[in-house]
Amino acid sequence: MRVSASLSIPWLVLVTGLAGISAHAAAPPTARVELEVAGVLPMPEGAASILVLREKGAKNLLPLVVPGAQDQDLGRRLRADAAPGLLAETIRALGGRVREVEIASADEGPGGARVRLTQGARRLELPGAASESVALAVSAGAPIFTSRRVMDESGLSPEEVDRARERAAAREGGEPQRM
Repeated sequence: MRVSASLSIPWLVLVTGLAGISAHAAAPPTARVELEVAGVLPMPEGAASILVLREKGAKNLLPLVVPGAQDQDLGRRLRADAAPGLLAETIRALGGRVREVEIASADEGPGGARVRLTQGARRLELPGAASESVALAVSAGAPIFTSRRVMDESGLSPEEVDRARERAAAREGGEPQRM
């Protein structure tokens, strides 16, 4: 997974309060949606970062605000070529592997994600913060999922992103770039 720097801070900060993707309204709320890392953006005040996940094969985004104490080297940890962290190495040393990560909530709280592990025939599920869980998935090469409900409640459609870009460009007196 590659972290993209093509996202613009002003419009993303503006849109983190928007929600409600209606493009997949027919899908059941429990339907699984695979995500990939689109980028990590520092907030201008430096108190937090935004971890941006993108629906695989689509342009819908799921922004996750990561508080400053947890975002210190998030961008580095999310690079595909980053060295595995202590947790990933411990899981491997114990004969386990990260099977998948599921984002259960767009909140960065301790139960915002579930890390699913396998160790031989044994299957384990651990709660974790979304950003740490995503970094672990990237390190392990494991897929990242969420539910359609989370995307509907907290995600951003391309149309919502474009509207936010237009508003940001109007404030700055420039032309918006389309997604």
